[in-house]
Amino acid sequence: MKRQKSGINRFLIDTNVFIASIKHTDRKTGSLDLILDLINNPDVCLVGNDLLLLEFEKYQKRFESPLAYKILKDLKHKIEFIEVRPESIKQCAKYIPHEEIVDIVHAATCLQTSAILISNDQHFNKLNESEVIEVWTISKAINTLVKTNK
Repeated sequence: MKRQKSGINRFLIDTNVFIASIKHTDRKTGSLDLILDLINNPDVCLVGNDLLLLEFEKYQKRFESPLAYKILKDLKHKIEFIEVRPESIKQCAKYIPHEEIVDIVHAATCLQTSAILISNDQHFNKLNESEVIEVWTISKAINTLVKTNK
């Protein structure tokens, strides 16, 4: 099953993007710019699932800061939470190691919503190469989205 052409306005932000944006609150990073742009752009729809939210909450607590708290709060309001269907999970599980169930669920969320997954996680390479879902690295997302919005 080939991915449908996704509009450039639906995204799932993987946990590694969230971590990169809140880990070093003493300096401004491209990942922080990316997340803030995605949150504040009314033409962007962020999608996610309950497991993604649990991951965000875990890392917000680990990197406790006012910035981490604010970004998590804003993401909770912006993200459209999806109930992932078993058939989407089954389709994505063909391309990701089964022990990476959380990544399978994130990929299935993207499959169901035709969203672009933003992640530096190598587990998603086969899905991208097979064109089941579209995956952008954090750098590609920053170069594509942040610069064009400014």
